[in-house]
Amino acid sequence: MEIVKFKKNQALLHQGEIATCMYEILSGLVGIFMDYGEEGQKEIGILSEGDFVGELELIDSSTRIASAIALDDNVIVKKLTIEDFNTFVRENPAKVILIIQQLSARVRMLDNHYLDACRTIAEYRKAEEENLPKSESLLAKLRRFSAVGRRKV
Repeated sequence: MEIVKFKKNQALLHQGEIATCMYEILSGLVGIFMDYGEEGQKEIGILSEGDFVGELELIDSSTRIASAIALDDNVIVKKLTIEDFNTFVRENPAKVILIIQQLSARVRMLDNHYLDACRTIAEYRKAEEENLPKSESLLAKLRRFSAVGRRKV
């Protein structure tokens, strides 16, 4: 395992690359961004000390689904290769449970966002079909779902 430092706006991981490692964040903030075509990118989360990033793709040997960008000038992480991770799993069962809990929380959050998006679309369709004005809350939800990530990376 290696300790690595990143400066603000430096990428830890790039969407689409093959996973060769994961990181445990020791200090600083890391933004998670997903590109969605010509429209730009969407911030999907911010991670901090004690969080893990890149674990999903390392575990299932897939390409990165998002980019991870340092949001602070002094982000410090512990880099784990697949070999390090295999040792880590054997020697740190409590941290493995933490990784599983973090992955579960992210899946639950995404499920809730998806359900909220489905409800928003249904509300929009109903307003369109019945030729009703769109409420301020509906318009606010639509802006939130269509907003491009606020940070320039």
